[in-house]
Amino acid sequence: MKFTVRTSPNYRDDISTKRIMAELTLGLLAVFAFSLAYYATTKGADYAIHAVILMVTSIVTALVTEAAYAAIKKKNVSEHIKASFPLVTAIILTLMVQINTSAGALALGTFFAIFIGKLIFGGFGQNIFNPAATGRALILTSFAGAKAADIVSSATPLSSMSQLGWIITDPTKVESFLQQFGGLSGLFLGLHQGAIGETSKLLIIIVGIILAYRKVLDWRVPVFYIGTVLVITTVIGLMTGAGLWYPAFHIAAGGLVFGAVFMATDPVTNPTSAAGRIIFAMGCGILTVLIRTKASLPGGVLYSILIMNMLTPLIEKFTDGWQIKTIGNNKKFVAGMAVLALIVGVWAGSTLTPVNAEEPAEEITANLGDSLNLFNDTTSNAPEVLEKKAEGDVVTYKMSAKGYAVTEGGYADAKPNIVEVKLNKATKKIESVTVLEVNDTNGIGTQVKAKNFLDQFAGLSYEDKSATVDAVATATVSSTSVVKAVRMAVEDLGKE
Repeated sequence: MKFTVRTSPNYRDDISTKRIMAELTLGLLAVFAFSLAYYATTKGADYAIHAVILMVTSIVTALVTEAAYAAIKKKNVSEHIKASFPLVTAIILTLMVQINTSAGALALGTFFAIFIGKLIFGGFGQNIFNPAATGRALILTSFAGAKAADIVSSATPLSSMSQLGWIITDPTKVESFLQQFGGLSGLFLGLHQGAIGETSKLLIIIVGIILAYRKVLDWRVPVFYIGTVLVITTVIGLMTGAGLWYPAFHIAAGGLVFGAVFMATDPVTNPTSAAGRIIFAMGCGILTVLIRTKASLPGGVLYSILIMNMLTPLIEKFTDGWQIKTIGNNKKFVAGMAVLALIVGVWAGSTLTPVNAEEPAEEITANLGDSLNLFNDTTSNAPEVLEKKAEGDVVTYKMSAKGYAVTEGGYADAKPNIVEVKLNKATKKIESVTVLEVNDTNGIGTQVKAKNFLDQFAGLSYEDKSATVDAVATATVSSTSVVKAVRMAVEDLGKE
């Protein structure tokens, strides 16, 4: 008697693993092509070229890692690579990173994804964790500061919402917040910056439907994953008074749709039974909302999938067996997950505090990030002197500085920020900097009024051309407008 044994993923005989991976690769490349077109038309050829460099770097690293492993194990290199499908992991990982990620960081992340995430477990079909998610986790935790020179990534929708405590209920402020990303339609279509391949939800859904029809992926996973997030965030939106834009935002922002279609559906790392996959997907949805709203990790998708990968053996244990006999228990497990999702929604909705009114400036604190030099780049978007007055050695300037709303936000009624700068001619130092008016995104750009940000200026010598301050994290453009206001005030004083 002859037995045919195959490692997962296992499908019907007429659907080969090779065909599955080939069609999955085509779907991923379609998403990448959209990203290239977006960056080329909105940011310039340099951004598109950098995205291509990242993709090539990841693919080459994956191939070299697989080839080296095969050579060490004395396997046929060509046959090993054909059976291991490293291109899929490399492409998914590239689509998960920000456009300003350095090629070196991505190369290390790819090596980690292939070797630690897959090969160390025995190779394709035997890995416990999603390899691309493993590589992305390494980049996030160890190489978050490894950025490419001259490639700038603006605040993502989720990081911006995180700064606001995950809830906004005032309609005017909701509109202002969404407007910077082109509204909900802009988020859904992908007309904003984010991870390279995660922005166009419409395209990802279309690709996902085609792949599901072609039996490349199980439709239950993305439907129950996204559906669970939709239910929980709808409960939160109704309980807090945020409204129905809130669940729509959670679906359209970040990597939820990408993760649900291309990562959670990985047949190697999720359960084999239909019921098991539904439970797996619902668990991912619950964890995603919890991580987003209760932890300091805005995305949630990456870590929720990795956590559920660990729980896959347990899910298999509870759902394994002849499906006709286990259908009753499986229905109970699914119902239990649904109840848990509702409980999470009610709990999160009762603990999140809406952010509407601005805090007094002296009470605001901000998370600080990248350093900004006070005396470089004086030409672009230069502030204007609105008022100037001297009292003894102290000269006070009132400056009009173009912030995010004017330079990048695309707001119809965009106005510059107003900054007061006091300079001491005797000591050659900055006395103080005060932001009188912020017209950038509420809760994000308005953080430049934070005391810990503005206090950095006091006492700095304006003759020291190497002087720097740390920008407010996720509000770099707004922070730069304040820095430029100081810079132009110093230049005006120098003309006397």
